[in-house]
Amino acid sequence: MEPLSQFALILVLSLTFTSCLPPSQAALFRMYHVHIVNNLPGDFVLHCKSKNNDLRARTLQPDQEQLIRFRLNIFKKTLFFCSAQWETRFKQFNAFTTNRDEDRCDAVQCIWSVRDDGFYFTNDSITYDREYTWD
Repeated sequence: MEPLSQFALILVLSLTFTSCLPPSQAALFRMYHVHIVNNLPGDFVLHCKSKNNDLRARTLQPDQEQLIRFRLNIFKKTLFFCSAQWETRFKQFNAFTTNRDEDRCDAVQCIWSVRDDGFYFTNDSITYDREYTWD
């Protein structure tokens, strides 16, 4: 069998396999996208990381965002946590935890809007719920 034919066969089998998995196992292969958007009147510093990935501190200007893309780890214990500083305010928050976010971020993008009165979550860009306030 030619290499291209082998690749095509492997691709078809992989897609067939993942489509037959129960949703809880198929989630391991899903790519999640978490956006953290600066909706403040000025810059703020954001530093996000997981156990294995340090995204480093970054200054976000108004309307800029940090995008976090990842797949769940095999134990389904993925956690991305962030620290944010704006002027004299500070907050540490969980941008993604498997238990809380696996279902609500299913097939959609999770969006955090950082505002002067707190951190708002949406997965439809219409309804925003404040989940954290500044310390």
